[in-house]
Amino acid sequence: MTYFAMRTTPELKRQRSTLKSLYRMRTDVILGSPSANCSGVGICRVMAYGEERPSEWTCPLVSAWMSVTEDSKLRFEFEKSNLNKSVLKAHFRWMLFQVVEPYVVPYSLLPGKRIAERTIRPGVYQVWDAGQHLVVEF
Repeated sequence: MTYFAMRTTPELKRQRSTLKSLYRMRTDVILGSPSANCSGVGICRVMAYGEERPSEWTCPLVSAWMSVTEDSKLRFEFEKSNLNKSVLKAHFRWMLFQVVEPYVVPYSLLPGKRIAERTIRPGVYQVWDAGQHLVVEF
């Protein structure tokens, strides 16, 4: 498997800061790999904010604003206040976010979007600091 990382340039930062989200909702994100019972890296599950998760799960749960950008990318704005040191080290190290297996965001959270538009694909994604949030676009 080949991974690509991209460098952040002032132009890229300016472009990202001007992107407008067409749809935005607060979510709870369980981090990890679905096939590994949430251990590892990636997105294990995305739920509506405050939705109860199974009590047997011990995986990291963080709050994030999920949106769809004008160019149809999924954007997650992870709230820094919910990220402890171990989560930062495991999932946001070097300002990169790795996804090792695909995850499909539930239709109920993105109504009207086809499965391809709701799928987070494996890869390494740039993370950028936006004040109170760490932002990743998939």
